[in-house]
Amino acid sequence: GKIPGSAVLVFDIHVVDFHNPSDSVGITVNYKPSNCTVLSKKGDYLKYHYNASLLDGTLLDSTHSLGKTYNIVLGSGQVVVGMDMGLQDMCVGERRTVVIPPHLGYGEDGVEGEVPGSAVLVFDIELLELVSGLPEGYMFVWNGEVSPNLFEEIDQNNDGEVLLEEFSEYIQAQVDSGKGKLAPGFDFEKIVKNMFTNQDRDGNGKVTAEEFKLKDQEAKEEHDEL
Repeated sequence: GKIPGSAVLVFDIHVVDFHNPSDSVGITVNYKPSNCTVLSKKGDYLKYHYNASLLDGTLLDSTHSLGKTYNIVLGSGQVVVGMDMGLQDMCVGERRTVVIPPHLGYGEDGVEGEVPGSAVLVFDIELLELVSGLPEGYMFVWNGEVSPNLFEEIDQNNDGEVLLEEFSEYIQAQVDSGKGKLAPGFDFEKIVKNMFTNQDRDGNGKVTAEEFKLKDQEAKEEHDEL
């Protein structure tokens, strides 16, 4: 009803946008310190400077103009996927240029008033500080031997039940004394509440000795986690 048989068709085409979804992140190392043994990995807390621009050189943003670094936990979804990829295996003091295709950046929509749609992003990055994260799946680890009377130590009033406040005070004391380490870059209260919830298996707001288990009691791992 619209196109006759054996018709020759003529299309007038205006290409609005295109990109190759198989394109990956491009990384060019501009400077690498001679001592470059500690490399960034998922879970590490990073502080870095960047200049962000488009392919034509249009400047989008710069931490230098703000006078402060950009701080993230690598691989935690705090930046676009392409940036997470571009910051991998980087050492402190290293400078690199990272080119991020649209599907690993802000996509076809972009960010209104900030990043145009389907933009290829160019980041000039300098890593200034790296705090090693914990093994994947852990939010707290011990730096030494774990007390065999751990529950009793946390249960300060010896009533056989640990409340969130007791739990939080104990974890804070272990971190302050260097006996334990929290995953860097995350809010302390959120981490502790999550740890407590994992132990509060019946959800009544209290942890008993029967509920309380270390990580290595639930799965054979190298580190202990509350």
